[in-house]
Amino acid sequence: MRLGWILLSIFFLVVIVQSKNILTFIGIELGVYFSFQEQDKNSNGTIEREEWAKGIFSLVDSNRNNLISKSELREFIKGYSREFSWVNEVNEKFDLPAQLKKGTFTSSSMNLPVGYYIYIPDIYFEDPNRRFRSVYYLHGGRPGNEARSVYISNFLEDIISNTSIEPALYIFVNGGELSHYNSKEKNSFGEDIFINELIPYIDKKYRTISTRNARGLEGFSQGGRGATRYMFKYPELFGTVAAGGASYMMEKLIQENNGIEDDPRDNDEAIYYVGEGNDAWSLAKIHMDSGKRTPKLLLWSGREDMNFKSIEEYSSYLEKFSIGHDFLAIEGIDHNPFLFYEKAGERLIRFHQEN
Repeated sequence: MRLGWILLSIFFLVVIVQSKNILTFIGIELGVYFSFQEQDKNSNGTIEREEWAKGIFSLVDSNRNNLISKSELREFIKGYSREFSWVNEVNEKFDLPAQLKKGTFTSSSMNLPVGYYIYIPDIYFEDPNRRFRSVYYLHGGRPGNEARSVYISNFLEDIISNTSIEPALYIFVNGGELSHYNSKEKNSFGEDIFINELIPYIDKKYRTISTRNARGLEGFSQGGRGATRYMFKYPELFGTVAAGGASYMMEKLIQENNGIEDDPRDNDEAIYYVGEGNDAWSLAKIHMDSGKRTPKLLLWSGREDMNFKSIEEYSSYLEKFSIGHDFLAIEGIDHNPFLFYEKAGERLIRFHQEN
């Protein structure tokens, strides 16, 4: 009898532990079902490019046949449904270069381990007296993590190994639960950990050239927004900034809502206070009024990206304040940093080196 109660208790404990996984599974399946109900207009079991809302078709169409299957959509939703963690493993389906290394450090402010990935070119180990430029890459998505964008390391290795580009260290950052913001309500301080802890840690652990002119910043989507804010808040830290695929429309709404982020594009009811004046539009003006030196800036986007129009508008806004920058726009690319790197990655990498 006692054994029966013990087994029953173990069963309920397993159910409780697994309940979150079960709910996640149900959520993913409902997402797939309703997406196909809404967008599979001809009911043939796949979603064609013409049926898909503008934006991220190429990210979901993993086999590049211009059709999205249920399994592809399921894998995409699953990848963006992970519970937030400060330390994350890469997706096993990615074939990544040996030059990509995993690292962790202990955050003194939050007293927990924080993960990062770092691309280290072979020459780093072949020439132990040499120091290297560094570029920090800010992931997209919310919550994202340090493993979200590491597939880019394949392009880094290929381009750096086969061109005259000077090798550099690329560090893939975990931006915290609110992706590159500090958040008291979530007890997640991604901005502080990156600026005050990760950068000094990397400069101490690895042979970086720890000066502003040899340190670059890059990001896509949420990371592009974060990179833009950081360049104006911390211009003394970065010599180059490449902000890609950013929704400056969202940054404008934050400005208009006095620091409150309420994204009208999704059904998430979450509303966050990210700080009045803590948006790309306000910070650009504050920076120009300060008279501080401005990092070299590159805005980059595919012309089919749903954020392309807002990037054009932000570019015009920067021109009004005489904030010099380049704008790299590529035809045939939507909201996909991997496809952008495949087509124009060398231009992004050279931007950091040449400036």
